[in-house]
Amino acid sequence: MCRVATAVALLLILPAVIFAVPPESSTDIALRASCRIFAGNARGSGVIFDADADNYRVLTNAHVVGKTGNRVKLEFEHSGYRSDPIVGRVVRSHIAPNTSIDLAIVELPRTSFPGPMPVVPLAGVASKDAATVLTVGAQGGAAVSLQRGHIVRQTRGLIYYKPEALPGRSGSPLFDADGSRVVGLVAWRTGDGHGLAMNAARVRSFVRGEVSHDDIEADLPDDAIPLWQSRVRLVLVTAAGCQPCELQKRSMPDDVRYETVDIEKANAKGYRVRTTPTLMVFVDGKLESQSAGLLRGDALRSFLDRWGFGKDHTQPDTEAHDNDDFNPWTNPGRWERGPIRDRIDNAKDRFAWWLLGKWLGFAAGGVAIVFPWLFFIYRALRKLRSDDGGGCPANKARTRRRSPRGPRKSQQTNRRGNGP
Repeated sequence: MCRVATAVALLLILPAVIFAVPPESSTDIALRASCRIFAGNARGSGVIFDADADNYRVLTNAHVVGKTGNRVKLEFEHSGYRSDPIVGRVVRSHIAPNTSIDLAIVELPRTSFPGPMPVVPLAGVASKDAATVLTVGAQGGAAVSLQRGHIVRQTRGLIYYKPEALPGRSGSPLFDADGSRVVGLVAWRTGDGHGLAMNAARVRSFVRGEVSHDDIEADLPDDAIPLWQSRVRLVLVTAAGCQPCELQKRSMPDDVRYETVDIEKANAKGYRVRTTPTLMVFVDGKLESQSAGLLRGDALRSFLDRWGFGKDHTQPDTEAHDNDDFNPWTNPGRWERGPIRDRIDNAKDRFAWWLLGKWLGFAAGGVAIVFPWLFFIYRALRKLRSDDGGGCPANKARTRRRSPRGPRKSQQTNRRGNGP
């Protein structure tokens, strides 16, 4: 009886243990709370660090989102899927040139999310012994990724860490070793290859509105390099009475911002433009690319995508997603495919093709082994059947002979009837 009870208990408990959803780790929460930020051609990162009954608050750099009142768009990732851009409003922004403060707060209404979002709070007093740190950011506007590093040294308001921060990680949160607290916010890199972040105490002072220029004016080192995303400008060179120039203007997408310059003015500045229309791309004021002639269709889109045009996320999103679900299977329109999900699906496809190839290989091998035996059995049966039908005398057709007894019997009857 005890064995039966134990078996029943195992049958009831084991499925629950096997199929139980593991609890979300602190690093997973840190990844979910981090986001990508788009403000015009600027790209950056941020993290949800605070919330109230109506709004979430995202911490980022002021040079990414601009001044107070600006509207920007943020994207979050969950289970390999990327959310639709969510509109946020800059409620506080402060940047002082050549000082160690570059902070902003973006507010997002809770109604923009289909469910609760994780919040990673600011750390209290920074520990000098905490050597390992985690940073999460969208390098170059790509998917949010986690990077492990270590603190090299700390000053009154800054944290020097390795590896070096790269453009696109502006506003990336610096977490403690387990990802449960925000210990700093990345904004610069140094000439000797260190990442440079404002510590939690400096960020907390900004959040409380207690920023003092006396505390920050001497902190920033001379070799600090801002992680500002390069400013890209698109210029269309035209000429009076140029019909292809008008066609080029009509072919430009509505979401692409560009300037129009006359060819004489462009040549006066020394650019030596010979053909109109001509598209020119300037990065930080320097000419980086020039395409002469009319561009339309896929050629135009490829040229614009190469330099990141046509992705202006500063306009508010009018689509409502109040009833959307984070589960991509119940509502696939809520999320677009992210790079992690693409890798998972590609692995599934490769496994499916591998499994199909193995199955076909086993099937072909089975046919190759079984077919000769089937053919041998078939020939043997044919031979036995032919031997039974042709060589056995008992199976030969017999010819029937008429029995002479009938007439003889009638003759005997006649003879008996004609007795003496």
